[in-house]
Amino acid sequence: MVHNRIFRFSFQRSCVFFAVLHLSISIYSQQILPDTIALKTVVIQSTRASDNHPAPHSNFSAEKIGQSYQAQDIPMLLSSVPSLVENSDAGAGVGYTGLRIRGSDPTRVNVTINGIPFNDAESQGVFWVNMPDLAASAAEIQVQRGVGTSSNGAGAFGATVNIDLSKVDPDPFAIVSNTFGSFATRKHSAYLGTGLIGGKMAFTGRISTIQSDGYIDRASSDLNSFHLTGAYIDDKQSFQVHILSGHERTYQAWYGLPAQYLDTLRTNNPAQYLDTLRTYNPAGTERAGDPYPDEVDDYTQRHFLAHYKYKFKNAWSLQLNGHYTRGFGFYEQYKVAESADDYGLSGWSLSGDSSIEVSDLVRRRWLDNHFYGGTFALQWEPKTAWKPVFLLGGAVSQYEGRHFGELIWTQNAPATPKDFVYYDNNATKSDANIFLKWESRPTVRLATFIDLQMRRVAYQFLGFNNDLDNVTQDADLLFFNPKIGATYSLSNKWMLAGFAGIAHREPNRDDYTQSSPNSRPRAERMLDLEVSLRKSARYWSASANLFFMGYRDQLVLDGRLNDVGAYIRTNVPESYRAGLELEASLQIGRFFALNGNAAFSRNKVKNFIEYRDNWDEGTQERIEYRNTNLAFSPDATARLEASWAVLQQARHDISVSLSGKYVGKQFLDNTSNENTILPKYFFSDLRLNYDLKNVIGNRVSLILSVNNLFNNQYVANGWTYRYVSAGYNPVPDHPYTRAEGNNVYHQAGFFPQAGRYWMGTVQVKL
Repeated sequence: MVHNRIFRFSFQRSCVFFAVLHLSISIYSQQILPDTIALKTVVIQSTRASDNHPAPHSNFSAEKIGQSYQAQDIPMLLSSVPSLVENSDAGAGVGYTGLRIRGSDPTRVNVTINGIPFNDAESQGVFWVNMPDLAASAAEIQVQRGVGTSSNGAGAFGATVNIDLSKVDPDPFAIVSNTFGSFATRKHSAYLGTGLIGGKMAFTGRISTIQSDGYIDRASSDLNSFHLTGAYIDDKQSFQVHILSGHERTYQAWYGLPAQYLDTLRTNNPAQYLDTLRTYNPAGTERAGDPYPDEVDDYTQRHFLAHYKYKFKNAWSLQLNGHYTRGFGFYEQYKVAESADDYGLSGWSLSGDSSIEVSDLVRRRWLDNHFYGGTFALQWEPKTAWKPVFLLGGAVSQYEGRHFGELIWTQNAPATPKDFVYYDNNATKSDANIFLKWESRPTVRLATFIDLQMRRVAYQFLGFNNDLDNVTQDADLLFFNPKIGATYSLSNKWMLAGFAGIAHREPNRDDYTQSSPNSRPRAERMLDLEVSLRKSARYWSASANLFFMGYRDQLVLDGRLNDVGAYIRTNVPESYRAGLELEASLQIGRFFALNGNAAFSRNKVKNFIEYRDNWDEGTQERIEYRNTNLAFSPDATARLEASWAVLQQARHDISVSLSGKYVGKQFLDNTSNENTILPKYFFSDLRLNYDLKNVIGNRVSLILSVNNLFNNQYVANGWTYRYVSAGYNPVPDHPYTRAEGNNVYHQAGFFPQAGRYWMGTVQVKL
């Protein structure tokens, strides 16, 4: 696949071009503006929590995003959310990135764009790399912790992230942004808006390109995107269309740093090893000599969103939304000495009747999918003393995915057909939900909330039946997800809030396709209880939130092989997460501010059974544990940020921010084995913001950041696999392998994050 870069432009020429275009738009724009509130509610955000909602949440406004966002992806941007842990495969926040909230992995975090599901329908994960520079278009990002409010798409089991792209800017604008940084990181983007033309129509367009070599060897990223919108607004209705497109080509950095390399760095810490060991990337090294240059992930994703809203006279409004997502791409691998049997061939054909059993080859594994559907929201919000808000909403969606693999080159088998397809299967998933929300204020001090959702999920896929034959199968699930909450104003400054909710989450595609009806896992269920006390004063605010998330049948990896010989996730009967989250902010005079949060939690599996492979006997050993820690769940996280407004004048604003974040020890599996942990770590970031107003255009903004200021060497993610073997010692030949003793070994990979690195951005708004 040929990859074309979207654009290249010089900074100076772009400024001149957009200045002329901005002037032209201003001439044709009229200052006939509808109600400002209408501009903020072009789309009813039915999945958003209101400011006083009892579920804990954090809001990131466009202004707040603009102060820190340069080129790193959204998980890094949300670092200040309590209980959030971010990570980057390439080590510097560009490329494949991820987040966990309260220990919940990305498949348990529901993400929506304008209320439209963004999670992959099959894996339920979120791949931020598919939509580069999405934060540049966001009017607001809201993160709800716990079950949150009813959402469309995959079930929210740890958190919900709502991204709002719908706000219409009434004034014309043109923004040119250029970012440069360590590891040859650079981002160039242009963002243009017409403002309201005739007071009713508006158009915007953004085009962006991001490149980075990555901190890890060869972990390069080449990311391109654009976002086009059109909107029509009048006193009764609005219509908005979004077209988003992203293309990513990233060199694979999925395997992590071998455990033995990390041990060498930890025990000896030799400076001469840092460049060669800590950044080592095994991807592409199966090929003899230099690593294979095209060991890449190459994927394109396009989103088409349409929103129509109508306001009736009697306090009712109706929102109708349609969406279509098109995704296609592959990851490419060089494989050594592959068996013909593994590709459905009797042998690698050479010529005539001769053949060989193994050959080097290059394969591509493709995903070609369509996701489409609609959502609606019917809202009643009368202007009465008790301020009720009634919202009836729901969604229907269909996913169609094709998975297939191609052989694009074989070393010793020239007779193999070109682009030979060695596997090909399809999957469909239907998802429908309907929910009712009711918010009211029975008294001046008391506000209540109720949210009732019904959700149905239907799978159709190619899987194994009870006779272990590969056949098309179905699975049908029905969930009821109730939520209730209240807030009570103890005074003008103190507020008490309580929330309770039940959520269900379906198994993903692999849980079905790699099992039979006898070994399929059950859906997960969670009870979420939240109690918070909040204080808001003139110069300071604080909150304390107690939470308990109790799971039934939580799906975890335990090493077990099912009846078709696949490693599967299995249901753990009982597990829980319980903790305390603290947040506070303090304004000290006009120039100084402190913001911070801390989270302390216990994350336990009451009874866990591990299955270890015995390589000598071809069996599995069963080991029982009690009250162990859930994987990737630190018992403490904390973050503190200090800001100093150095200069505040009519034309000049200068501010400096210093933040520090602590993440406690995490286990890589659910056995609490001290041999496989992510050690606790701490890092600090320093940021300088300088705004120059009305000198070049409306504003010139400069951002300079030094990330991981004290050059701490830490890892933020990893994986592990444990087995038994008495027949031989694999450690010398396998750098991923460690010996634990008593013939027990484990393999582990870790994802180091970059040491000290910098990034600088110049943005001109005309």
